[in-house]
This record gives sequence, structure tokens and C-alpha cells, in this order.
Amino acid sequence: MLRHLGFFSVTVYLSCFSVFSGGELAAQVKPDVVKKIEAALPKSAPAKAKKARKVLIFSKTNGFRHGSIATGAKSLAMLGEKTGAYTAVHSEDDSMFEADKLKEFDAVIMLNTTGELFRPRRLPKDAAQKKAALEREERLKKNLVDFVKSGKGLAGTHSGTDTYKNWKDYNDMMGGAFAGHPWHSLVSIKNLEPGHVVNKCFEGKGFSVKDEIYQFRLNTALATDRRMLLSLDGSKMNLKRNDGRKEFYPISWVSTYGKGRTFYCSLGHRNEIYYNPVVLQNYLAGFQYALGDLEADGSPSAKGK
Repeated sequence: MLRHLGFFSVTVYLSCFSVFSGGELAAQVKPDVVKKIEAALPKSAPAKAKKARKVLIFSKTNGFRHGSIATGAKSLAMLGEKTGAYTAVHSEDDSMFEADKLKEFDAVIMLNTTGELFRPRRLPKDAAQKKAALEREERLKKNLVDFVKSGKGLAGTHSGTDTYKNWKDYNDMMGGAFAGHPWHSLVSIKNLEPGHVVNKCFEGKGFSVKDEIYQFRLNTALATDRRMLLSLDGSKMNLKRNDGRKEFYPISWVSTYGKGRTFYCSLGHRNEIYYNPVVLQNYLAGFQYALGDLEADGSPSAKGK
């Protein structure tokens, strides 16, 4: 059961640049998919919440838009509700990152976000309006950094790393910057930390899953910066590529940033990932780590030079 975590599906790609409300996206999830999510949800969370937790699930896209966003948003909201780990607000309105709104949350989950989230897709031609738009972007960026540094959480699924790739603070928080996705089929995944509490759901083993797997820029997703939890398994796949990564392609990790905690997993391209029982357990453990409710080692896996 654990050895193969994938399901067959056709991934739908959307090229949609509108801002959706959480309710509009939830309505897109068909009843049969909701039933699949319900059947996949864990009965309980790995840790008891230290207090009532509120999470912002954010899925705005200023680049490629994944067809799995609606399913993912529904699944992650149900995941918190079913287990009592958190309540969720889903939004694609970037005004949620104004300081007075952001302070209401204990963590932010970047669900398949892409691009420069806080910047208009097209900047105004008027000089004053352009200046105001860029100043607003910098304010919202600073609010997110301050939020995490203060002790709050940040998590990301899949293209959460295809977001603000040229903003160093964001890369430092999320942990990686997307550089490609050469793997689109069944892949073998290595459990790098069998004893780590976030990986407990994998029962000490590696596994296989059908999803799109990312490469990351060379100066990001480093074991000297993160506690690496999962990677592609080079003993079962040919990972020889001329990209300088030395056949190491991480998939999931945890880390700290200021007083805050971060979790990322590159799984999440395909709809069925969001009703995969074991992946949902892993997500939940990672989210609870980011929230500060699940105690776990977030120190780097390797020592720097």
C-alpha cells in the first residue's frame, strides 16, 4: 500500500488570470471528488494544537495556473477541519497580506501560487500609479517576512517555489526556487529521514508516486540550509543530468526563519495528490510543524563548508 502512492488521472491545465474567491473555487470541486477527499483524510492530527489555529490558504497565480488548485484548497481546508488541527480561510485576494489582516493567522499555506503575487500583472503606465503599485508590493512583501520572523508559519505545496523566484527573502523562507520539471510520471522517492516525525506516515520506507517533480536553482534547496526529508531515489531512477545538482533532487523539507517555521513539499501538481491518504498525513504533519504544534528537528541536514 505504501510502496505506490499514485492514482491515474488526467491533469487539467488552466490559463486563467482572474482572482477567485474561496467559495467560487470550492464550488468547482465535484461531489465525487469531495467524497474521495473525505475518504482520504486522517482521523486525527499527529499533535494536539496548543491553541485554536487559523490558517490562510493562498492560491493566487500571476503565472501558470494549476488545474488542481480547487481540489487542493478544498482538501487542505477539510484536512484542518476534520482533524481539529486548524481552521482555514481560502483566498486569492492579496490584500490578505496587509498587516491588520495577516495578523489574524497563525500560518500561511502557499497552494500552487506562481509569479510575483503582490504585483499587478501589468504595471500602470502612469508614473504615480506605478510607484504606488510597487510601494504596495514592497509593503506586502515586508509584511510576510515580518509575519514569519515573528514566530508564525509558512508552508508551500508544489509551485509555492515557482513564486517570487528572484526575491531572496522568499527563497530563504520557502527554501527553493523552481528551475524545471523533467519528471511527470511514476517516480521513486527516498525517505531521507525515516525517524523524523514529519515522515512518520511513511513507516520508515520510501515509496513511489505519480506526479510532476521539480528541479531547483543551484543556490536554493540546499541540505546546508534545510532539514531534507524526501528526495528522488537515485538507486531506482537515472538521475544523471548536466545541471550541477549532483543527482540530488529534494522534494520536501522543513526549516526555520527567524522565530518562525517553514515546510515545503513539491508534490501537488495532480488533483489526486490531494486525496492521497499518506500524502495528506505528511502535509498535515508539515503544517503542524510550521504552526509550532508538532515538535521536530528543523536544523540543516548537512554542515556548511
